[in-house]
Amino acid sequence: MLTITDAAWARLSELQSTRPDIKAVRLIHDKVRVKCHRGIQKAKDEVMEQDGRPLLLMSPTVARQLSGQTLDAPDTKHGPRLRLKPINPRQKKENYVV
Repeated sequence: MLTITDAAWARLSELQSTRPDIKAVRLIHDKVRVKCHRGIQKAKDEVMEQDGRPLLLMSPTVARQLSGQTLDAPDTKHGPRLRLKPINPRQKKENYVV
């Protein structure tokens, strides 16, 4: 299962509250990186909710690919950005999501 830090939950909630066109965020894996898109819940989606509302959606395939990883939202010079933390602690590069 994908682990989501408090900072990532806050960023997802902020995206949803400041962008009325975003009902939920969908994670998509395009063979090179993980990307975020506006999402509408589909029947077989893995849905991660906060306070009873869906914030994060992903297909079962993407959920399996991200299992064991952590989604975080560290502060950057451009504000908080979602990123996947590396699985291997020796791996220095982090994968930006948004």
